[in-house]
Amino acid sequence: MLSEELQELRKEIDSIDKQIVSLIDERMKISVKVGETKKKYNAPIFDPKREKEVIANKIQLLENKDLSSLITTIYNDIMYTSKQLQKHLIDEDINNKEENDDKEKIKYGEKIVYQGREGGNGHEAALKFFGEDAKLIKKTHFNEVLESIRSGESYYGILPLENSSTGMVNEVLDILADYNCKIVGEVYLPIEYGLMVKKGANINDVKKVISHHQALKQCSNFIKENNFEEITASNTAEAAFIISNGDDKTIASISNKNAYKFYDLEMVKENIENIKGNTTRFIIVANYDNSLKTGNKMTIRFLLPHENGSLADSLNKLKSFNLTSIVSRPHIERKWQYYFYIDMTGDFDKYKKEFEEFAKSVENLIILGIYDE
Repeated sequence: MLSEELQELRKEIDSIDKQIVSLIDERMKISVKVGETKKKYNAPIFDPKREKEVIANKIQLLENKDLSSLITTIYNDIMYTSKQLQKHLIDEDINNKEENDDKEKIKYGEKIVYQGREGGNGHEAALKFFGEDAKLIKKTHFNEVLESIRSGESYYGILPLENSSTGMVNEVLDILADYNCKIVGEVYLPIEYGLMVKKGANINDVKKVISHHQALKQCSNFIKENNFEEITASNTAEAAFIISNGDDKTIASISNKNAYKFYDLEMVKENIENIKGNTTRFIIVANYDNSLKTGNKMTIRFLLPHENGSLADSLNKLKSFNLTSIVSRPHIERKWQYYFYIDMTGDFDKYKKEFEEFAKSVENLIILGIYDE
């Protein structure tokens, strides 16, 4: 009979599921040991190359390759949970450490890493926060800044997080938690752009402009008025460097207004940004064990359960704080689920219980930093 056959098949499924659950439990125990080893050797939690290799190897084991997308989804979730266990292990270790007054202060004599080149916004923001005598290291990409901190090559890193006219720098948001680095400070840099050409050229020669995609957005009105073709560079100072080392007079860079001094260029038009007073907020980040424990500002990231009113209910628990920014970003491993990022200010000691109630209402809460405005 149909019901009897189904019952037998379901028993087989239940037996297999029991093995799967037991093996997942065992895998997570090993994952915690992996986290302990990473903590011991100061290694990053997130290893994208390793994760791609794991999924590729599991797909190779499949007899039915039509199940490849299913295996990818399952292992993305497994590895996501593993990373969360490892992050909580490290965060718990930080919270259990005895307070050290020396770690409550910014150390201005340490090495600082920034993304870009001399004369770029990152370079200028680093000098503004740490002073003209800062020991600076430059990197090409945002993730290299965080890798430099994690490896111990540098003590602090500086990254752009938000622009007053174009919003959040999503590339930074998406990788910050993966390296378990913490925000320890911030600095606001007025952004003023200029059009720069090789010496001997003039603005009438220019047909194309090269810059970082954010800078191109921030100067879009000027670009449209002049019918310039856009070329994207990794950052605004790199654009100036490219112009200084080229011979094409039809290409100009849109760069930080001081960049021409570093690259022997000629400024042919100043203050070309759409909005005067345009400002970028840079964050200063440190390794998790150099994080600060006090401050009047906190940045957090969390997930929410798929329930009606979950965001409203959770935010209501933060009414004792001033929420200065709320941003959502897609969860790359879970379709149609989103991370929420919040900046807030207030007295975190006074309203500790309120924050703890909020923490219970969300999933995978990560404190990205406690620091002073």
